[in-house]
Amino acid sequence: MTETLENLDDEQIVQLIPADGWVAVYKDEKAEVRAPLVAWGLRRDGEVVPLDTDPSGTVGDPRETAGFDRVERTGS
Repeated sequence: MTETLENLDDEQIVQLIPADGWVAVYKDEKAEVRAPLVAWGLRRDGEVVPLDTDPSGTVGDPRETAGFDRVERTGS
């Protein structure tokens, strides 16, 4: 149990960095959808993760969402 709690601590986001011009790209068999990232999150363990939001306003890592394909920089 202690190991699990330590892993959660490593995943804790300690800093947010603006993600202007970055999008998460989702795909299914019919379409490709781009959703703007709201920020990059720096985790305690040093990993930088993309963060987007769903229609209800919940912020999360798009890589954990069904249909996620990639993160890409837009022209802006």
